[in-house]
Amino acid sequence: MLVTVLPLRAFMFQILFLLMAIAVEAFIIQQKMSLPRRVSIEYAASLNLLSTILGWLIFFFIHPLLPFSFQKQLINFILFGHFTTNSGLPLIIIFFDLGLVSLLIFLLTIVIKFIALELLINLNSISKNAQIKVKIISQSDSVKKNIDHYLERNKSKSLLIANVYSQSLILLVSFLIQKI
Repeated sequence: MLVTVLPLRAFMFQILFLLMAIAVEAFIIQQKMSLPRRVSIEYAASLNLLSTILGWLIFFFIHPLLPFSFQKQLINFILFGHFTTNSGLPLIIIFFDLGLVSLLIFLLTIVIKFIALELLINLNSISKNAQIKVKIISQSDSVKKNIDHYLERNKSKSLLIANVYSQSLILLVSFLIQKI
């Protein structure tokens, strides 16, 4: 008989983490990129939803390729929120692997969000950065290149800071939930 398990705990925490990330990243994007509140919330929600969906798809693709002991650890963590330490591996190796996977997830999330933000900005020419570029067309090429470089660097820096803050908050909440 086939047993179906609905991971309600994972769904609820995913929703909680998405709401926290959207709120934090929207605030930082609004402040750093000088965008209206509505646009920054739309950008943050779109970026986080896309990165979450792609992250889960990558997880479901990679999960069957992992050794059985790691598969068991991951499913146990997702469904029940804790690791089993009877796998024969020392605890330090499990935490090192967890840290390495967390860093990989962070970097993958940043790359996905950078690409998605570029697509969103190219699709929506609502942002003030696009309006500033239109006003500057009459200026010299060197000034335009400097301003384009500044705006590009500002977007990248803003997105990196927003992602670091939101991931740090999610990590803090995850540790607090484990203590409860």
